[in-house]
Amino acid sequence: MVNQLGELTLGSRWALPWRIGRLTQLLLLGVMVLTYSVMEMAVANSLFLSHAGAAGLPLAFMLIGLFSMPAYALFSQIVDRYSRPQLFRYMLVVAIAMALGMRFLLTIPSLAVYYGVLIAVFFQWDFHNNILYASLLTDYFTALEYKRYAPYIGIAQAAGTLVGGTTVALLSRYLPTPNLLFCLPVIFGIAIAQLFWLEDSQPQVEAAGKKDNVGIIEALQSFPDLVRRYPLMLFLAASSFLLVIIYLTAEFLWFSIYADHFNEDTLTGFLGLMRVSVSVIQILVLYCFTRPMLHWLGVARMNVVYPLTTLLGLVAISLNISLPSAIALHVNGDGLYKSINLPVHQLNYNAVPREFLGRIRTLSDGFFYAIGLTSAGGLLWLCQHSLSLVQITWGAMALTVLLFIVRLPMGRYYSQGLEEMIRSEAINLDDLSDIQAELPPQSISVIQEFLKDADPYTQIKGLDFATALGQPSQFLTAVQPLFQQDNPDIRAALVKLFTSHSDPAVIVAFTAQLESEQPALQALALEILVANQAPLRREQLQEFLKADDPYLRTLAAVGLAQTTTLLDKETATICDQIWHGALPDAVGEMVARVVVRSKNRQLMPLLERLLLQEDVAVQQASLETMAALAQKGDLDLADIAITALDHPEPLLRIAALKLLGVTHIPDYVDHIGHGFEDPDPRVRQQAAQILPTYGQAGLMIAKQYLSSKQSEVVNAAIAALGQVRDRQATNILYEHLIPDWQQVAQTRKWQQIIPRTDPQWQPLALGIEDYHNRLTQKVLYILACLGHSKTVNAINRMLGSTDQRDLASAVEALASLKNRRFVLPLLPILEQTVHQEPVSGRSCAERHWLERQGFKLLLEALDTQDRWLRVGALIALASVPSALVNDSDPLVKTVAEQIFLPLHDDPLPTDQFMKRLLLLKDVALFKNLSLDELVLIDQALEQEHKLAGETNLCRRQLVYTFFYIIALGQVQNCQASGW
Repeated sequence: MVNQLGELTLGSRWALPWRIGRLTQLLLLGVMVLTYSVMEMAVANSLFLSHAGAAGLPLAFMLIGLFSMPAYALFSQIVDRYSRPQLFRYMLVVAIAMALGMRFLLTIPSLAVYYGVLIAVFFQWDFHNNILYASLLTDYFTALEYKRYAPYIGIAQAAGTLVGGTTVALLSRYLPTPNLLFCLPVIFGIAIAQLFWLEDSQPQVEAAGKKDNVGIIEALQSFPDLVRRYPLMLFLAASSFLLVIIYLTAEFLWFSIYADHFNEDTLTGFLGLMRVSVSVIQILVLYCFTRPMLHWLGVARMNVVYPLTTLLGLVAISLNISLPSAIALHVNGDGLYKSINLPVHQLNYNAVPREFLGRIRTLSDGFFYAIGLTSAGGLLWLCQHSLSLVQITWGAMALTVLLFIVRLPMGRYYSQGLEEMIRSEAINLDDLSDIQAELPPQSISVIQEFLKDADPYTQIKGLDFATALGQPSQFLTAVQPLFQQDNPDIRAALVKLFTSHSDPAVIVAFTAQLESEQPALQALALEILVANQAPLRREQLQEFLKADDPYLRTLAAVGLAQTTTLLDKETATICDQIWHGALPDAVGEMVARVVVRSKNRQLMPLLERLLLQEDVAVQQASLETMAALAQKGDLDLADIAITALDHPEPLLRIAALKLLGVTHIPDYVDHIGHGFEDPDPRVRQQAAQILPTYGQAGLMIAKQYLSSKQSEVVNAAIAALGQVRDRQATNILYEHLIPDWQQVAQTRKWQQIIPRTDPQWQPLALGIEDYHNRLTQKVLYILACLGHSKTVNAINRMLGSTDQRDLASAVEALASLKNRRFVLPLLPILEQTVHQEPVSGRSCAERHWLERQGFKLLLEALDTQDRWLRVGALIALASVPSALVNDSDPLVKTVAEQIFLPLHDDPLPTDQFMKRLLLLKDVALFKNLSLDELVLIDQALEQEHKLAGETNLCRRQLVYTFFYIIALGQVQNCQASGW
């Protein structure tokens, strides 16, 4: 906040000799808006109550709502046409004219005039505070800034309430109440000057204006579509509608109780005391409660606080209609409404896209608010004549419970809105995998066109679509040209098509094809029939056993294996020769495909025989088929999987892990844990997916691997725990990060005091920054594993952005997640990134600082577990000799020179190594890489020294696999003739 208060305004005709920042200007404007609003309301309420009485309030509320609707409809025509400061100034000019006009209208002795004054002033109060000023804040603050400064904005508004109330109290001694309206143009003029100053001196985060105009009818028509995409908009509108009804009903209750306890003179003094007291309470609650709770609970969870406090206040009234309970309800309805509900309600608009913000504010806080006013006035007008105060209180309690129900999901939709906003600008590849093709029946003609295409890929897509449509026999004619193609992928797609759905016509058609004279067509027909477990004649299968085609012979053996009757000795011998011989690779994969499509566990022994084949692809297909047909508790299959875990081929180890996940033998859980240490990342990923299925035992295994020294093993354990997503697994992950939280608190303190411009200390500063970045990525990885992968992917893209608003929205989306406790310790680092605030530090390492803080800091850094912090601390220790060499004592100086000076003059190789990493970190291409990754790049670099004027020949039209990084000096691009 200090930095924002102290922003210097330069290059402006409004520049002042002192520093007035963006936040300060907006806070002062907030004070001024509340000052003139309170003065107007005081005049309007006093005149209305004096001439129309409190009994006229319900009718006034109805009229306010009715007149506000067309006013907001008119405003919707211009809300997005002008910039907010410009629009605000226009409205203030209109307000000046209204103030003077109302004063002259008050010379007419008519009750309608007092209704008109109250309607105009009440509308202007809501319009200026909840629409104009609130919209202005979103133009000048990012989501994070608005969240951080919301309590201070509330305090400024409370101060404005005090200033306005005090000004009315003082002026009322010397001026009649109507003449107070003559003072308002002066305050309006000050606010106009403030807006000119703000617009001229402070840049907007995102300027409004010059957008497509949308009227109230178009806005209402588009509202359902917007709600479907951003459900929060509906809840904001419902919340505004209910809030105004509850607020006015509560106000009616406490005013009714006050009227029974005070006369006219004492009531005026009591209300003045209440306004001062409520303003003080508002400031205290904003600073002591709302400000810290917004940080620890977030906007999402704070939505339900005000409905709960209101419900408590109404319960107190229903139990005992007394002055203390009325005061408590008044404090809640006025003080807590402004100190808790209003900041939170306005912060919810952070999750509304900028292009819809003006429209949604006009609808929610304008149009629907006006409908609520009319509804509240009508209800109170009916209730005051027919219901007691207790019965009215019960009705208000019911509406408050409904408000609580509306507010409950707002937190979730607030987070979703932020996520949708940060993902709206980029294609999310994660979403594409979730799209399922739903084909209507009329797609048959399109599929047939795909099948006629000459491109094999298009033909396969057509077969896939046909499979999804069902009833495969309708495509028999269309696919017949594909039967002759010698493409294994097309053959597999054909088998899938004719085995995915039961269709008797398919069996009849392919049984007839067995009589074909083409072996390839016979083999395809036999594969489809065996996979469908169709009844086949034994004599025909025995005939195929003697065929020359290996596909036919092997498929015949598979078909005979499906039969339940015993085979004769000759047939059994031929089958054994087939299974014990070397099968071609494509034939082995075909057997696995037939077994998995048939889902016949009787064929499982064939898969075991396929494992004896030398081809890895056949073995992999066999294991995957076993996993598809296995059942929980299959010990024999689990033993096969354990044996395959030692195979040198990663794909085979992955298939073995899948099989272990299905068989689920508790005693074998340790073998899955060993997969975390596998050198292949795909195997580690598979082990992480399988281990959680083993329940508590799997959790404990994953917890053990969190302490591994290898980051890839730790990441695998995190992925495994993230798959569980229960409280125990989440707590294990959080406890794993506790040492990092403690370390990051320490490194942030170091960051503020180390000499950042001293070359000897720069490696430590870089190590601290790198540690923070790596910890941020680790936390994001944990959140992704906990189910927030889409959000994390979008946020990672945003973190590389230079757009401050996008960055702020990304960080606020993180802080609003369900697992936000993982983010809270990192928020200071993330916010520092968003605001691009330079880290303060010392310019150099003075001796007295080294003695008091520097040595202790270095010892603490050397005691950490992070190698880059230790490396940076070791290099910084080189500054110690220079301090001792300059010691005032000549003896100490002499000894120090003899010990350290030769080393000090000859830089260490490690120092040169860190300088190269610092150089790489300054290259835009590598700036987002960690130091560990930069080390790999550094190892691939070659250092060259070029003399001044030397030419490095690079011929045109040649492809080079290298590039240069200029460490020191300048280069000139030149082109020789003829090149």
